[in-house]
Amino acid sequence: MLCTILDPVNGYLLTKVEGKVGSPEKPLSDLGLISYRSYWKDVLLSYLCTRPGTTLSVKDISQEMAIHSYDIVSTLQALGMMKYWKGKHIILKKQDVLDEYIERVNRRGSLLKQVDVACLKWTPPQSQASV
Repeated sequence: MLCTILDPVNGYLLTKVEGKVGSPEKPLSDLGLISYRSYWKDVLLSYLCTRPGTTLSVKDISQEMAIHSYDIVSTLQALGMMKYWKGKHIILKKQDVLDEYIERVNRRGSLLKQVDVACLKWTPPQSQASV
């Protein structure tokens, strides 16, 4: 079986295996931001489409997706899915945005390459402190 790892997916996959949260080096170029924002948007919208319930936490999403909370918040803001209300930031599950995402995923169908996590044969490096 041939396994393909594509950027920025590969960095987040490795970070997730390490049990850490990642973010690209800043500042990002305009094209770098477009690339990462596209990835973050797909991951977040997929997560929001499949996650049951009404309570969401940026911290929980960050841990589960291995994406830094700053990147999650900036992406949600760019999607118009985060508001400041009564002294708190709230994530809005905007159905029109989710429906548009589902439609886009259905249109691109099998063109989207998925990383097969089972193909990852990598062990995180041991830090000096834990050796």
